[in-house]
Amino acid sequence: MKKLFFLFIILLLITNFVFSVDFGILTDQKIEAESGLFSYTPSLAPWFSWTGDNISLYFSGLLSFEYINNGWREPLLLPEITRFSFSFRNRGFFIEAGRIAFNDILSLNVSGFFDGIFFQAGVSNKVSAGVFYTGFQYKETAKIVMTDDDIKNYIKPFSADNINDYFASKRLLAAARLDLPAGLSGNFCAEIIAQFDLNGNDQPLHSQYGAVQMEFYPYSMTRITIAAILETMQKDGGFSAAFGALGRIRIALPTPLNDWLTFTFKFTSGSAGEAFGAFTPLTSIPIGNIFPNSIAGVTLAGIEYTARVNKYISAEISFNYSMQSYDFALGKANYYGGETWASLIIQPLEDARITLSGGAFFHNLGNMESSGAVTWKVIAGLTLSF
Repeated sequence: MKKLFFLFIILLLITNFVFSVDFGILTDQKIEAESGLFSYTPSLAPWFSWTGDNISLYFSGLLSFEYINNGWREPLLLPEITRFSFSFRNRGFFIEAGRIAFNDILSLNVSGFFDGIFFQAGVSNKVSAGVFYTGFQYKETAKIVMTDDDIKNYIKPFSADNINDYFASKRLLAAARLDLPAGLSGNFCAEIIAQFDLNGNDQPLHSQYGAVQMEFYPYSMTRITIAAILETMQKDGGFSAAFGALGRIRIALPTPLNDWLTFTFKFTSGSAGEAFGAFTPLTSIPIGNIFPNSIAGVTLAGIEYTARVNKYISAEISFNYSMQSYDFALGKANYYGGETWASLIIQPLEDARITLSGGAFFHNLGNMESSGAVTWKVIAGLTLSF
């Protein structure tokens, strides 16, 4: 037995010249309080990485508990595979497979980790493509609620007696993207995405998205982004279309701090008859940090200040105002209100981080809530790495 043990150690030392192995555990403690709700979420996230000359392997999982108001969540222990990827990289060529990150270019439609394969070729002129499946993810993490059936399955509590209530809506996602330099100080990007409903319901929803984005730098301290997206949908034998737009200006400030201002405008269309439906993203991307509504059918304008105070401390504060993107002509209540949010991140050590965040949503700045209430939220977190 001792011989086998020493043989294993020798092999490990020899192969260490060819590749490197690393592993660890992240522990996270999060306390969240808001109007009428208190929660405490401790979690463990083991991770493992293996890196060779051109290939790498990475795995991370999550084991979490959650205490809400006056009781622990059921089931008590919730396991997740957060990321699992195998990648190969060569000069001008990259391929990755497993549970990997994917976002659309506007961050209005798709955001998260998905099971599939991703390919990219090129350096300045880049072509990329990917195929992903959503049905093996935990539904609370995936947040895919495109149809009424999706919503019913999403809000159904998960229990150990029915494992099917754990998984997200079953959809197949295919994407292709082209990135090109535009002049001396710009970048152009075009993307097409198609998703196919595989849930087997009587009223499946299939949709396609085409998006373009232009980024340019008129000054060394300014970055401007302009983008648009068109969605087409097929449901109940009918066809409808929707669209969205994004504008962003990011300005680095001439101060001793590493800080900048960001002005953002987002728009996604609402329902306007049979031919024009409400914009329906694959993942439910929220308006902000407090207001629960999705970005779908919303017009939002915001400003954010971000600063890197020093190597240990960074902070940000933001304000945005949101309204519905439809029913203006009917004179209905359209204005949700404004949200302010601030975050402070303190990292005194490489393997320790403290996060403090909080803010409020002011319904009285809109006309959707008759009570004119203010909704608040505070989050405190501690992350340690071992």
